[in-house]
Amino acid sequence: MKSNKRLNDLIEIEARGVSSDCLITCSRTWLAVADVMSKNVATISPDETVVSAAKMMSERGISCLAVMDGGQVAGILTETDMLRRVARNGKHFYQTKLGQIMSHSVKSVFPDMSVLEASEIMSEMHIKRLPIIEQGELVGIVTQTDLVRALTSYGLWRDVSEIMSRNVAAVPDDATVAEAAEIMTLRKISCIVLLDGGEAAGVLTQKDMIRRVVALQRDPARVRMREVMSSPVTSIPANCSVVSASKMMEEMSIRRLVVTEDKRLAGVVTQSDIFMAVSSKLKAEEEQNLSSLEESKNNIYTTDLDGMITYVNPAFMKLLEVSNPEELIGQPFLPEHFGLDSQARETFLRELEKGSIESRELALKTSQGNRIYVTVFPSVTKDIRRAINGSQGIVYDVTAKKELVALREAEEKLENVNKDLASAVRELQRTNKELAEFAHIAAHDLRTPLRVMGTLADWISTGYGDKLDEQGKEQLRLLVGKARQMSALIDDILQYSRLGQDNRKRQPIELNAILSEIIASIAPPDNIEIAVENNLPTIMFEETQVLQVFQNLLSNAVKYMDKPKGQIKVGCAEEDNFWRFSVADNGPGIEERYFERIFKVFQTLSLCNSVESTGIGLSIVRKIAELNGGNAWVESEVGKGSTFFFTLQK
Repeated sequence: MKSNKRLNDLIEIEARGVSSDCLITCSRTWLAVADVMSKNVATISPDETVVSAAKMMSERGISCLAVMDGGQVAGILTETDMLRRVARNGKHFYQTKLGQIMSHSVKSVFPDMSVLEASEIMSEMHIKRLPIIEQGELVGIVTQTDLVRALTSYGLWRDVSEIMSRNVAAVPDDATVAEAAEIMTLRKISCIVLLDGGEAAGVLTQKDMIRRVVALQRDPARVRMREVMSSPVTSIPANCSVVSASKMMEEMSIRRLVVTEDKRLAGVVTQSDIFMAVSSKLKAEEEQNLSSLEESKNNIYTTDLDGMITYVNPAFMKLLEVSNPEELIGQPFLPEHFGLDSQARETFLRELEKGSIESRELALKTSQGNRIYVTVFPSVTKDIRRAINGSQGIVYDVTAKKELVALREAEEKLENVNKDLASAVRELQRTNKELAEFAHIAAHDLRTPLRVMGTLADWISTGYGDKLDEQGKEQLRLLVGKARQMSALIDDILQYSRLGQDNRKRQPIELNAILSEIIASIAPPDNIEIAVENNLPTIMFEETQVLQVFQNLLSNAVKYMDKPKGQIKVGCAEEDNFWRFSVADNGPGIEERYFERIFKVFQTLSLCNSVESTGIGLSIVRKIAELNGGNAWVESEVGKGSTFFFTLQK
């Protein structure tokens, strides 16, 4: 058996560049009483006599018998049970039935109990053996000797002087066995040392009494100790290690050793002393290991050979957002509601059984439904026979790393999109520049024949006006008007195409002052009144665009007015981060179905030549508003008038 000072397998896992801390797993996961128990249990009927029991124990070299009645364990008969009665009743005790002296209410355990848990039971109940019951039947017995043999394999590097009994019962060589038995019973000890000149000359044990007195039906009151004691005495020095003392006891099939210093009796170390020392040490280390597991920030678990979870630490529970360990313990690794599909689990269990588990990445869901990604670093656990009996492992949360990789890929993709977008923007800017240049050239080329047409119309009107009849004069006026309208259309198209390309800086604009200039330039007729309802703010804007917006809205209101007394009102209201402006009139109004159409390029509702319109003015208004983070719209009722709104960011 492999020695291990900390009762755990220390596993250093290094995979994919990740190194774990030492994974601590206690002895409970790999060493059970079934691994160390004696399967060939000596049994006897409760109707047998003490002598029959003593002979059986003497012949087999054992210290106890399982008393069976009707196939069930009725009690345990030990050397102590017999010798306690010998001290009181002497030879008259030999025909006593075992049912009268056996230990009743026997404590039994199951085969899968750990050796450490079994040792704790023995220590608490002050007993030295435990029957092993499986499915109601006796399958073995584990004794203090079995547990000492198993537990000391871990190593206990202390001197026997630290654990030995110094208060030794010593008697002269002429003492009787009855006297020795009485002393053992009163002091609750299992041996007496015979002294000769301060040195140990022999040792009388319970086993000696059973084998050499009780089994032979001798009278303990007439038998001297020197006749039945074990001699010469096997002794060890006080600085002998506990492990060495335990091995010596096992090799010699004895349960105690005399400890000497300078050849003089210093004490006795018994198997019980070693058992208590080892149990205490292992219990302390077990508690320390469990504390380390509970406080560890690593997510640790253990499973049995069937893949059922046997332990999870708080960090593992926190990872899966579980508040009660019972949600995991006794469940397969891992339950389906944590997102591990059945195929992945079956693969895990197959590799577990073969001992070929490798680290792997799994996608899981917590009990709260949150998606996480983990990397599992498992390792098999083995029992005392080196057979695989489960697994243990650390689970690393790699969700952040996984998301970082995905984010990095999305940055890379966005960078490529941005490059494509930048290229498209450059191409669009080049195209817009070419279009602007084309529009400028086209406008210049179109204005030339228009100027010629205007010049010719003026020349004809001046030189031949008296020769034209009224119809000719009207046609000439129409020609001049269309040329003027065409020139206005060219100007509006150029203005619309330049919007968004003008890089002139913004500047403070006093709307009250600039609005007076716009109204004066429009020169409304006497029957139309333009009023400003409230004080207008000073805004940061491009002056040309402000002029275009108010010029278009006010000129339209004047142009389409159909009432004998026209009223046009300009207003402004503050709304969060915007200024909302309005131009209201009492003109003909607009049907709702045309509310959006009128803001499109070249769209006009004028059906007669009395109103000249290029159909671009309102498109310019909306585009200027949108380029500055706002919008433009209309509210109107036929016959009552219209209100045009536009918003601009502050």
